[in-house]
Amino acid sequence: MNKYLTAAFGILILLIFGFAAGRWFVPVENTRTIMTTGECLSSVERDTTAITLRVTELNKDAGVSLSAARRVYATLAEYLRGIKDDTMKIQTVRFDTNEKTEWNHVEQKSVTLGFETNIEVSVSSKDRATIETILSHVGQTIDVIPGNLRMFTSPEKMKPALEACIQSAVENARDKAESIATADGVRVGKMISASYSRTTGGDMQPRPMMFSRAAGVMMDSAMPELFASDSDISVVVNISFQVR
Repeated sequence: MNKYLTAAFGILILLIFGFAAGRWFVPVENTRTIMTTGECLSSVERDTTAITLRVTELNKDAGVSLSAARRVYATLAEYLRGIKDDTMKIQTVRFDTNEKTEWNHVEQKSVTLGFETNIEVSVSSKDRATIETILSHVGQTIDVIPGNLRMFTSPEKMKPALEACIQSAVENARDKAESIATADGVRVGKMISASYSRTTGGDMQPRPMMFSRAAGVMMDSAMPELFASDSDISVVVNISFQVR
């Protein structure tokens, strides 16, 4: 009985190894491919204007500095909340209190000026007039330092433009592949693999704006005239196509 079991077990082992070997050593079809690079250069309108507003208060006492800054910031926040603009976005980007020092050249040592509290808020809008109104108001009635005036393309406008550019780059790559294939008397088949890289233009930043507390007015009180070209989009794709 044992010899029959041994024989059956041996046959089973042979079948298993035979099946595995058959799977491992099946000839793999040699697929011919063409790899090409496709490109797209495009542009899209910069539709958003933004400004950063900074409240800064310096005092020998850290608590007084913080309280003063919060009072000014509360006034600014109330003003901003009253603006009727559905496209306006407000975001607090900084809130800190630090000891401020400077180098005294006469005494040749660092001296403490006090504690400085800084609160910054970024305001953006698709209506440029909103930013213009804010700049003219804060320079006259609220002790706020405006800066980092910029224009850029919003994500919701950039996304479809980028997707269209990727599609154009893929079509460009296929056109090149078909030209190569035609020269060799073959045809281009399905896409096998692809990768892409892209670059887009940065924000437009015309110039910083300064504020004079001593004079109580903005040193650059007029809204700078904004000249902004469209945001550039560049896409490069690397694609392998099957050749039939």
